[in-house]
Amino acid sequence: MDSNYEDQDGPGWWIMALLGISMVLGLVMLLMVGCQPLQPALRSDPLPFEEVPPIEAGQTLMITADGTYRVVLDFPEDPPENQELEVTGIVYDSEGPIGDDVEVYFDAGMPHHGHGLAIDVETRRAPAGRFVTPGVRFHMKGRWLLTCDVTRGAHLERARAWIMVN
Repeated sequence: MDSNYEDQDGPGWWIMALLGISMVLGLVMLLMVGCQPLQPALRSDPLPFEEVPPIEAGQTLMITADGTYRVVLDFPEDPPENQELEVTGIVYDSEGPIGDDVEVYFDAGMPHHGHGLAIDVETRRAPAGRFVTPGVRFHMKGRWLLTCDVTRGAHLERARAWIMVN
């Protein structure tokens, strides 16, 4: 039996080359996905909702998954760590600010850590489509997911946005 592997024909080197190429391509794709913007739910393009005013500094625009509602949060660009703040906002549908029959609930969490806010918050409705959530405290630095649930009857839609607490 000859132990000289150089004389043997076989697809081994082809398999190794394909494996190496696929690993390099997989790494490149992983790096491209990892470099996506931090706030994919935030939008700056023109909306078909004519009643939504332009977004100003200190506001964040969130759009529900089905596109029925636009949520404009009065939210600091650099939210403080471990200090209470009051999150306010206004919700629009295609006709303008939502009516009093629509419920709004604001919340935040850190899904990567498996927890939400340390203290439960209560969202209150205010006139003209507005809502108020006092007592919001981001108790640690990192990436937080803001969530606004908008409910009309049995229909619920959720808007989300990522923020960083430094």
